[in-house]
Amino acid sequence: MSKILIIGGGLSGLVAAYELAKKGQAIEIFEKDNQLGGLAGSFSFNGTMIEKFYHHFFKTDSNVLNLLRELGLDEKISWLDSSLAIYYRGKAYSFRTPLDLLKFKPLKLWDKMRLGFSLLYLQRTNNWQALAAIPAEQWLKKHCGLRAYEIVWQPLLEGKFHQASGEISMAWFWARIHTRGKSRDKGKSGEKLGYLKGSLQILIDALKTECEKNGVKFHFNAELVKIISRDKKIILSNGEVHGYDRLICAIPSNEFYQSLADNPDISPDYLNKLKRIKYLGVICAIFSSPQSLGDYYWYNINDPASPFLAFIQHTNLVDKTGYDNENIYYLGSYLPTDDSLFAKSETEIETTFFSYLKRIFPAFTESAITAKRVFKQKNAQHVVDCAYLEKIPEYRIPGTDIYLLNFSQIFPEDRGINFAIREAKKLSARILCN
Repeated sequence: MSKILIIGGGLSGLVAAYELAKKGQAIEIFEKDNQLGGLAGSFSFNGTMIEKFYHHFFKTDSNVLNLLRELGLDEKISWLDSSLAIYYRGKAYSFRTPLDLLKFKPLKLWDKMRLGFSLLYLQRTNNWQALAAIPAEQWLKKHCGLRAYEIVWQPLLEGKFHQASGEISMAWFWARIHTRGKSRDKGKSGEKLGYLKGSLQILIDALKTECEKNGVKFHFNAELVKIISRDKKIILSNGEVHGYDRLICAIPSNEFYQSLADNPDISPDYLNKLKRIKYLGVICAIFSSPQSLGDYYWYNINDPASPFLAFIQHTNLVDKTGYDNENIYYLGSYLPTDDSLFAKSETEIETTFFSYLKRIFPAFTESAITAKRVFKQKNAQHVVDCAYLEKIPEYRIPGTDIYLLNFSQIFPEDRGINFAIREAKKLSARILCN
């Protein structure tokens, strides 16, 4: 029986522990926070558990659905009607169906047709490899047209990736459209999204319970500082040293790199791959209010002046009766990790976000807010540029018993709970076979 240490108690680390412990492996998880879940973590908001960062899943997310079924949680899934709008020049436009595209007044008919055919192509093609080295900006301008690009896609790319927006691979963009296209029921124009009653905390708690039944030990407030591969040891920020037979690091690639940077036993090529992967951070403001501000679940804010990219009225997807009949809102922003907003207080961030929200919804009254929170995560989104295929780090560091497990390895697909579960299961199977 191997002693396997897992660094990171997010969903990937938890699922890996669950899979390996079922097979009799001795597992210990080290989590730098005081709770599990990572970007999928939840918190108590007005007495109800809710995610720190907005989450839902699709009908095609087989890894999520299979795991929920295995854990006896499938009856807690709600399939709900989604709705999407684009906020552009002071107005929200529905973007749920092909008919909505035809009604989108900022574009002329020819622009709408090009945009529609381009989306249809991306939904149906599987040849993402041909798109990997092409900038999304270039492809979208050519196939959707300049005006459609400037109005629909440019604000989203720049809002998501900022200075790197012109370098983003079209293969990544393809994956976003392709996944959404497959999630629609045939013959129906709308989209169903899945949400777990009680939040993702239900899944996190169930995984922790099953892990503990199989002997998994949990260490909290335990941050990795250094990996000594030659001696098969890790050093934590509190000075503790732990030995391992195998080590799984379910943490961002740049944090993994820092723990190995001065290690002479690690391949320079592997270290260089880790070093080249860049990250953006995320800031998410959450608030509750009796006010119902909008008609849609998800708003893409296509305005470069906006301090946030997405406005989510959670209770336009999930029934607000589960939240004492209050409406729950998220304001999400992706930013470079050195952006000054990260250094600001929660109050300063709320002031910045709420000031712009008033422009979108003049009826919004900050005094009506009953509760609010702000969460920040510095390594939330890796930058998927046109050279990204060359950067993808292997799961196992050559010549060691050290493994990496994170979203930087799943190109062209993006982050998501379905992929976190899939990759954890895949890596666990590899380890058990070795």
